Amino acid sequence: MTIRAAVLVIDDEPGIRDMLLYELSQEGFDVETAENGFAAVEALKRRKFDLAVTDLKMPGMDGMQTVEALRALDPDIEVIVATGYASVETAVACMKRGAYDYIQKPYDPAELKLLLERATQKNHLQGVVSLYEASRALLSTLKHSDLVRLVVTLAQRVLRADDVALLLQRGDSKDFDIHRLTEAATPSTELLTELGQRVIDSDSALRLPAPSIPMVTSTRAGDAYAFALVYPLIARDRTMGALVALRRSASPEFALSELERGTVFASQLAVSLDNARLYDELAQKISELMATREQLVHAEKLALAGKLAGAVAHEVNNPLSFVRANLDALKDYSSAVGGLWRAVESAALYLRGLPEAQAQEHARGLTHAGERGDRTENLVREIGEAIDETLEGVRRISELVAGFASLASLREAATPEPVDVNEVLQDCVEALPSQARRHLAQVSTEAQPCMALLAREELRSALFNLLAFLCATERKRTQGTGALKVLTTLEGTQPVVLFQDETLVLTEDERHRIFDPSVELDRGGRTMRLNLALALSYQVLRRGGAEVSTSFESGRGLTLRVLLPPVIGK
Repeated sequence: MTIRAAVLVIDDEPGIRDMLLYELSQEGFDVETAENGFAAVEALKRRKFDLAVTDLKMPGMDGMQTVEALRALDPDIEVIVATGYASVETAVACMKRGAYDYIQKPYDPAELKLLLERATQKNHLQGVVSLYEASRALLSTLKHSDLVRLVVTLAQRVLRADDVALLLQRGDSKDFDIHRLTEAATPSTELLTELGQRVIDSDSALRLPAPSIPMVTSTRAGDAYAFALVYPLIARDRTMGALVALRRSASPEFALSELERGTVFASQLAVSLDNARLYDELAQKISELMATREQLVHAEKLALAGKLAGAVAHEVNNPLSFVRANLDALKDYSSAVGGLWRAVESAALYLRGLPEAQAQEHARGLTHAGERGDRTENLVREIGEAIDETLEGVRRISELVAGFASLASLREAATPEPVDVNEVLQDCVEALPSQARRHLAQVSTEAQPCMALLAREELRSALFNLLAFLCATERKRTQGTGALKVLTTLEGTQPVVLFQDETLVLTEDERHRIFDPSVELDRGGRTMRLNLALALSYQVLRRGGAEVSTSFESGRGLTLRVLLPPVIGK
């Protein structure tokens, strides 16, 4: 015979108790009796009852008080009030206090059976609704961290537990990450670990009374943990951990119906945890794919820029060499002309000192007399200055061509060597012009050497270019100087260089294109120049095995992160 529900019969008349015990047991109910309200409360503290039938008129604790006491101890229990005095008003008052319904005495077994069945259906429906709402909340939460916080609260509500713990396995080990309902010291980590391992080994849910629960500690009477429901969390043949629900000795023992309800909840929880794991893995894969896509886009940009740069460098280099050689020759000629002019002036000065009239005439002829002589001197000086400025322009064009050539080059990275990133960064800071160094607020290096496996000069060039870019005075900032923080640290064995600037103003598009070749205006906006420094730095670092990324957070501004390859064995 299938047990329908656990029923507690409360009546001060032994004959009525015995009659109901027999009649209801014959109908398949699990029946226990109590002679008064006090005995009923003690019975409910010992075990879980789904239903209760109580007489209204009893000595000591009457029906109203009994309803209130039972519902306070277990809000899930459904109580039917029986009255032999046709006091419907009193019975209705009991219902307002939480009773399910009332029945007239003497009992009609058929009517009582019908009431109990309806109360059982209500009790079951409430459990199903509670499970449905909890399951919906679990399945709609995809983020793992949010799900973990939600689980312990839902489990306590569904299982009416005094304490709940979620135990998640760390990889393939037998260790757990334990998430508690509260931060209390009890239940102990040892107790939870023991229960979790036991249920995983048994591969089925456990309902444990006090003697079966190890290592229960308490500092107050009635505060010890006496009952437990423990569930393995398994989804897709993968064990993820365990769910532990505990009740103290002052609470009733977990019922079989609660064990079954918790089994459904634990099954939904395991599916939700697995979904959250898959969601997190998918989010990580998407993030990696986005990063890879950005790297591929940037690599394609550099490749196209490299092809263009190679063509430009080839076309410009030869005529540039010719122009530079001619300008060097002109500079020599200008110097020679300047020397001749100074010799002419000396000769004229000498002739002016002679008494002969003819000497005076020759002196005037040499200097072209008066203003024309001054104009000739200015002209010679201006020619020299023009040649110097032209040579400076040619030098800048040569640097640009060299940058083009480097960008277009497919050569392998220089031979890597162990290099202390702290030392290289300090060298770069010292090499900055004083004007640019004003933007540095902090340079902090790891206490121990940060050893990277990279060509020293390539690393130095790349870090210097990054520093120079971030310290450029013409950049837009939300405030004045002293905003850039540079620091080195270690992630495991990998050195990391972080550049953080809270004030640098860059649009989202500019942040994405920060390592692209760019055209910039010189200070004052008079001249444009092509900036290849960051593109070359990015290429050098990536070629050497480093990872370069940028991010922007409110309050922290722009962060540029360089993760360098470690020295093997370090």
